[in-house]
Order: sequence, then C-alpha cells, then structure tokens
Amino acid sequence: MANHTLNILLLTAALSFATSPLLAEEAPKDPPKHGEAGHNHETDHGQEKPAEHDHADDDTPHHGGIVATVDDVHHELVIADDGKVSLYAEGLPTGDALKAVKVRLTVLKGAEKQESDMTLVEGDEAHFDAAADVKLVAGDKVVALLQPAEGKPRMAKFEIPAETPTATPSK
Repeated sequence: MANHTLNILLLTAALSFATSPLLAEEAPKDPPKHGEAGHNHETDHGQEKPAEHDHADDDTPHHGGIVATVDDVHHELVIADDGKVSLYAEGLPTGDALKAVKVRLTVLKGAEKQESDMTLVEGDEAHFDAAADVKLVAGDKVVALLQPAEGKPRMAKFEIPAETPTATPSK
C-alpha cells in the first residue's frame, strides 16, 4: 500500500510540474482595434481571406467616418482632422489585383461638381486617399465609384452631415 501511495504522489508531482508552465502563460491580449497600428482583418477577425470579411451587418464607422453599405459590403468615407479625405472599402481584391482597382470620387456641391481619382495607400489596412484639393463640407453629396480590373464595379454614396465626423490626422 505504501508503494502505491508513493507512486500516486510521484505521479501527482510530475503532472503538476509538467502543467505549471502551461498555467503560467499569460492570457492572450486583445487585437488592435480598427484604425490602430497593427490592426489586421485577416488575423484579428479570424478571416482566412480578407474578401470574406465585411461589416455588412455592422453599419458603425470603424475609422471615424461615414458608412455606406453597397451589395452587403462596408464602405467608409473618412475626413481627417486635417481635411484629408480617405475611403476604406472591404471586399476588394488583394495583392497586385488591389493595385489595379480604380476609385473615382465625385463631389456634388449644389450645382458644382468636382471629380478626383483616389490613390491607393497600402499598409495594415489598405485604403484610398483623395487629392489634397478635395475638401468636403456639410451638405456635400459624394459618390465613390470603385472599379476593379475584373469584376463588377460598385458605387458608394455618402452625404456629409451638418456635424462632419473626423478622424485622426493622416500621416
């Protein structure tokens, strides 16, 4: 019986020694939020492909802008504190195909119309920036035409509200 008790004590000690490093590991940290450095849809949201991820059921802004949902795809027009205009759109192709996407911004200011091609900004979360001379004010109506090299183009429409949402200054 003493031998059996000794075996149980040795087994218990071995198990607690082997599992203590596992229990000592820190709990995983929350991933960075939208707009924060290091945010990555693929890893932070568990998506294998970014094209499968959208915020269609979530019409809240993730970058401090104005949201439009087109074909169940989240589009967000962002006006930075410094006036710079950016467009975030989900469901776009990746890699070289993303570089082939053309985005044209049309701003209607009453009877006046301003058009500008947007430039791709690659990084943790790719987006498109308008030319510096594009300035949006309350009441402006904005149309963004996104045209991939292959596939169906889409048009996102926005209206700038009286209190224009702004994000952090662009870099």
